[in-house]
Amino acid sequence: MFHHLTTFALALTLALAATSASAAPTERSAERFAEEHFESIVLDHIEGDDPSNYHLTESRAISFGSLHEVMIAAQSCYSSDEMCTFVPSDEYVSTVLQDGEPRNVIGTYEQEPGLFAFSTFGYGDELAIALADVSGTLVHSARENAWFDYDGETLTALTTDAKRFIGGDTITLESYQALLVETHSNVEGSLEDGLTGGLGNVQTTEPTSYRMLGLALLAGLPLGYLLYRRRGKR
Repeated sequence: MFHHLTTFALALTLALAATSASAAPTERSAERFAEEHFESIVLDHIEGDDPSNYHLTESRAISFGSLHEVMIAAQSCYSSDEMCTFVPSDEYVSTVLQDGEPRNVIGTYEQEPGLFAFSTFGYGDELAIALADVSGTLVHSARENAWFDYDGETLTALTTDAKRFIGGDTITLESYQALLVETHSNVEGSLEDGLTGGLGNVQTTEPTSYRMLGLALLAGLPLGYLLYRRRGKR
């Protein structure tokens, strides 16, 4: 089942990327995209929607924090026999400041090699505030919506969901890997228990499945943003 789900996600990614590539703004680097488009995207949301939906007011005094590359756990993190490392998620995020106060988070992602597009606006004010204190590597566990600051040995929780996931404020890399292995094993077990007989060989979900789904959603966001802009300008 998850093989088909991953295949569908990949097909959706390619289709949406092809559609949106000519429909939404793109740049050759994350930094360039942020400089050229972040402000207009935020102002479009302020003027075309209810700003309070994004923890904003109607003020146009918008600025941005540092651009952070988002890392995710590699496949090796889900095996107790391998060393856990983090790999790029292809997304970069920045705090949105309004009147100098952190309000939300905006991002860009590598739509295809060397081409960046709008990814998201809306991770929330909690992460927006926490990003100012990130001094190491920004790590995201999408399934738990957990964000961490990783210094090479220890992950420090940046959000409530992250603290809930690890059961505290910090966790060592070794303990984090053990938690991922346990969580992934529990998910696999639940899926296997929920499937009835007669299905033949069962394929359970893998971390890459979540990434494929995430990439499919990211690929559709530029097109959604274009439609949003057209709606807001009516």
